[in-house]
Amino acid sequence: MTVSPGNRRIKFALFGLGRLGVIRARILAFQQPRIELVAVCDTKPGTDKWAAENLPPSVKHFSEPQECLKNSGAEAVLICTATATHAPLILQALDLGLHVMCEKPVSVDIATTQAVVEKAASRPDLKFLVPFTRRLNRVIAFGQVAVYGDLAKYGDADNAWGLVEFANGKIFKTYLGRTLTSGFEDTTRLCGTKGHSIISANSNVEIRDHLGIRTQSVPDAFTLFDATFLADLSEFADAVLDNKPMTCQPEDAFEAGKICAALQYSFRKGVPVYFDDDGLPIMESK
Repeated sequence: MTVSPGNRRIKFALFGLGRLGVIRARILAFQQPRIELVAVCDTKPGTDKWAAENLPPSVKHFSEPQECLKNSGAEAVLICTATATHAPLILQALDLGLHVMCEKPVSVDIATTQAVVEKAASRPDLKFLVPFTRRLNRVIAFGQVAVYGDLAKYGDADNAWGLVEFANGKIFKTYLGRTLTSGFEDTTRLCGTKGHSIISANSNVEIRDHLGIRTQSVPDAFTLFDATFLADLSEFADAVLDNKPMTCQPEDAFEAGKICAALQYSFRKGVPVYFDDDGLPIMESK
């Protein structure tokens, strides 16, 4: 489907009205002037009531994804549903000639992700974006005091380290934790032979006043997504309407998915994972 550049807006249908979906819906409806939200879709009871109370009356609510894809009048879709539904919805939307933006990950399965990326590549007339929101984020902070002692039986962890060594000798370390009691931290440190750089080194909110110096956490992390969500939606709209380049390519999502799948397998099995000459992780069949 071709969308002419100019003053007109691109018509969007949003799939999923969960925690992130409702934030996306408000931005689509009220904050991006190059976007018109024409429909939302969610199978959960009560979402039609939320849409009626919080979105313009012109926005249609669908409870069946297929009906929304075919009858909403949308030119593009934004998928914020459960991960297992991402790939099927992406493929169906592309087959119908719709531009697609989807929350990460495309899939937890590498083969499925690869199939989606290849499908998107076969439709150069359509834009496909899996946004890396942190690329567009400012320094933010939030915190939550919690203990997750029973995660092991679910194959999960409260705190985990990951170590990735690339073929060129570069090392990547990541630390993921649910127990960041002093606030959310999203820091990237680049270390080289001649120095290092720190990005978002202090993502806690530091307060200096007559009481002294202290940090404060934002109680609800989901209130902090508005600025970055508006930024990635604006970039996507510019790409569709003006054919401008996007900072995130489908291959980025595929590469990130491969690394995440390997890290998760390594965590659960307690073994290192190596990659073959085609860049795919070598893992036992389930």
